[in-house]
Amino acid sequence: MQHGFSFDHTRCVKCHACEIACKTWNEVDVGPRWREVVKIEEGTFPNVKSMNVSMACMHCGHAPCKDACPVGAISKDAENGVVTVNQNTCIGCGFCTWACPFNAPQLSSIKGKMEKCNFCQTPGKERPLDMPRACEEICPTGAIRSGPMTELAKTGRESAATKLSGTAMGGLPGLIVDAAQNFGA
Repeated sequence: MQHGFSFDHTRCVKCHACEIACKTWNEVDVGPRWREVVKIEEGTFPNVKSMNVSMACMHCGHAPCKDACPVGAISKDAENGVVTVNQNTCIGCGFCTWACPFNAPQLSSIKGKMEKCNFCQTPGKERPLDMPRACEEICPTGAIRSGPMTELAKTGRESAATKLSGTAMGGLPGLIVDAAQNFGA
């Protein structure tokens, strides 16, 4: 069952607690950030919009970083979908970073190898998959969620339904088509 993250940008206050928890739990050296909070802005004054986004490896269904690795150092667990880098095989070429749309794999200047979020599966410190990830556990606003993608998608659909049925969306029809039932999810 594919695992991954869900992020609600409306809850993020850019406190960076998720970054610190990730580095601490996984003992990440100075430099690489397996999770990074960035601010995205658009528009020109006075019509400026911004949002905070906590980015990490998305553990893609079809991971482009895995395909780009010339030595096969990146693998995807068939059971849970977690994408990891084998430090013993990695040559630090950076092809995985170029292929990743989220810039998740990063070069450790200390180790000379690529590293990235491993869904808190650091050898010797593996978190059971039914527990929150370190970043999720510490997030004071609950902006980060992890788990099976089917559960995260269901929660997302329920959240969207709640928003659509609220008075803030007045004038819109109260109809939701369950795409998962018709098309699979």
